[in-house]
Amino acid sequence: MILPFEITGSKQAIIFIGIQASGKSTFYSEMLASHGYCCINLDTLHTRNKENQLLDRCVNEGKSFVVDNTNPEITDRQRYIPRAKGNGYEVIGIFFQSIVRDCIARNENRRNAVPIHAIPATQNKLQLPSYSEGFDKLFFVRITYNGFEITDWKE
Repeated sequence: MILPFEITGSKQAIIFIGIQASGKSTFYSEMLASHGYCCINLDTLHTRNKENQLLDRCVNEGKSFVVDNTNPEITDRQRYIPRAKGNGYEVIGIFFQSIVRDCIARNENRRNAVPIHAIPATQNKLQLPSYSEGFDKLFFVRITYNGFEITDWKE
């Protein structure tokens, strides 16, 4: 799978958007981890304080990072975008197709499954991303039988 954006030596902040079990962490593992992106994920960090500390470290070191959270609302994404832009990062948004029934089915096979009611609750809060939020690039990802299909975002 070839990414639709260039992985460069310059600073990139990639913000994932999608409900639980929509493929975000798998996408990170398969597509970005080997390129040295730092992964910022509340599921593993557990607190906003630890998340902020890791984000500080990435920004201070000029290291590219991925925010692997659901980020369903504009306000969630604004936690990262202005800070990244203010520090010279290219900000890329990746929206994961969020079909509730498919995500619930995938969730049942996860080692760390979330409570089933959390998936539609997040879907209900989901706000589509827009370039007006400060993204430099936006993409749409859906899971296929062969992995992932990535296309340009259409506003």
